Amino acid sequence: MDIESIVEKLTQAHTQGLLSKAAYTNAKKWLTHPEYQDYQGQIVGLVQDENFPELEDSFYTIIPFGTGGRRGTSGVGPNRINTRTIGESAQGLATYIGQFGESAKQRGVVIAYDTRNNSQKFAGYTAQVLTGNGIKTYLFQEFRATPELSFAVRKLGTMAGVVISASHNPPSDNGFKVYWDDGGQVVAPHDQAIIAEVNAVTTLNLMDLDTAQQQGLFEYVGPDIDTQYIQAVVDLSLTGNRNVKIVYSPLHGTGQTSILPVLRTAGFEDIYLVDAQMAPDGNFPHVKNHFPNPELSDTCEMAMSLAKEVDADLGLTSDPDADRLGVFCKHQDDQGNVHWLLLNGNQVGALLTDFILNTLNEQGNLPPKGVIVKTLVTTDLAERIAQEFGMVTVSDLLVGFKFIAEVIRNLPQDQEFIFGLEESLGYLRGTFTRDKDAATAAITLAEMAAELKEQGQSLYDRLNFLYRKYGYFQETLKNVYVSGAEGTARVARMMAELRAQPPQQLAGKRVSEVIDRQEGVVIAPETGKVIREVTGTKGNVLVFVLSEDGHTRVTIRPSGTEPKIKYYGAMRKEASLGMSHDELEDLKSTTRQTLETYVNSLVDEAEKRG
Repeated sequence: MDIESIVEKLTQAHTQGLLSKAAYTNAKKWLTHPEYQDYQGQIVGLVQDENFPELEDSFYTIIPFGTGGRRGTSGVGPNRINTRTIGESAQGLATYIGQFGESAKQRGVVIAYDTRNNSQKFAGYTAQVLTGNGIKTYLFQEFRATPELSFAVRKLGTMAGVVISASHNPPSDNGFKVYWDDGGQVVAPHDQAIIAEVNAVTTLNLMDLDTAQQQGLFEYVGPDIDTQYIQAVVDLSLTGNRNVKIVYSPLHGTGQTSILPVLRTAGFEDIYLVDAQMAPDGNFPHVKNHFPNPELSDTCEMAMSLAKEVDADLGLTSDPDADRLGVFCKHQDDQGNVHWLLLNGNQVGALLTDFILNTLNEQGNLPPKGVIVKTLVTTDLAERIAQEFGMVTVSDLLVGFKFIAEVIRNLPQDQEFIFGLEESLGYLRGTFTRDKDAATAAITLAEMAAELKEQGQSLYDRLNFLYRKYGYFQETLKNVYVSGAEGTARVARMMAELRAQPPQQLAGKRVSEVIDRQEGVVIAPETGKVIREVTGTKGNVLVFVLSEDGHTRVTIRPSGTEPKIKYYGAMRKEASLGMSHDELEDLKSTTRQTLETYVNSLVDEAEKRG
């Protein structure tokens, strides 16, 4: 079947309502324009198979920049990750950098990539586009962790950085994540300006890398960056105790180049590796369900099994680009039975906050105006601990570690950043990297576990102590997945209707106020009147507050990197140091159940409006 016949079939599909106007226009463009000729065979195949749902989803829109940059399923079309969309991303970035003058182009861009399928190829293609636009480009020769890319941006003094990665997504996905000159992910106005340039791209300027190298526009990143990065993390060490048995798995990812050498350089010798998950492999063959998200117990199954076998004290797993760290620990119940528990990001973040501040305080190194930074959906327990030590807290940031990096960049000179955290296993110490870093968390957790072991305690024991001291803080997260253009439209309707007609109660509990971060206001749901304004970055987030102290709330936001809508629940209940094990467990159970009813109630309300 010739191209003319294929175009005719596309036209018929559009006429019959099988393809939207946008999908039809984009598919026709990719089918007939010479710059997309490499993809014509794939498009022809989809049309011949009459796979119009796939065509619609692949062509109806252009992948936007979300909280983590540009990320999506690999395939053909503008709504897929492929050489063309990667190239357009690089071209748009190059054009934007060019607006800052020749000096910005000479400062250049550094590129890293993870172990995913095609990551190395996409990184090389990005380098060809950047050098083709006269921009000095540095490329890591092998896969490296995302936080090391951030470090390299700062150390090399580049204008920007790029990571080819889809973080913890399934094997089908990849992405293009952009960093600015401070080492943090791009934020406004740069993010929107870059995507505007990406959308305007018609031609890719390419240069062969051998030619670029001859012209002084291209070079590989040397091993000195590895050495300096690892040493910078090791220098964050707080204690000298190394008596702890650790199990670690990189889940086929880049953590073997960051977390493992950091722990070994720091002197931790009793480390057991999950051998089957050490080889770099973008299919994640030995990870259950091939889903390398360390937030999930299934993902950590092999590592947890090894931890039980060797009677470890601490278990660690990292996602493919080694910015997120999964943590599990053992716990002995009143009957002497040992259980292994996967901690969530809120629990780990609270434990790290407590350990860092306590240790610095005991050593007399706690700065008078230290700063703890978290996102609005991250546990309030961390903020409560920080307040106990008189720290400055920034706790209302939108989701995305780039906003934590933005706070660090803009800190007053009399304040000192100590720790940043987000509930999705993201943690940062130090300012030499400006993105979440599993390696900095790993060394701190290893030292914490060693100190607690010496006291006859586990991480879980310490967590329960924090609950008794500060109150029990429960958080929960529910994801509702959507797909395609209709899914995107449904989410938009849900959010618009929840804004226009917010529920006045959730599961019988009165909603005292609704915080609308997109409009920058707080409203009374009964009247719809504005109570006060909210400052800070605007984003598509609604917070339904259910208690006067603000600790009980349910937050809804569309994900910026995955096709889903996310519901976050938070609740606090009073506890006491004298509370027994059974009393605390009962409190946990009832609080968890109550909070889940509130979250499920908001899910139902949103579904009604979608």
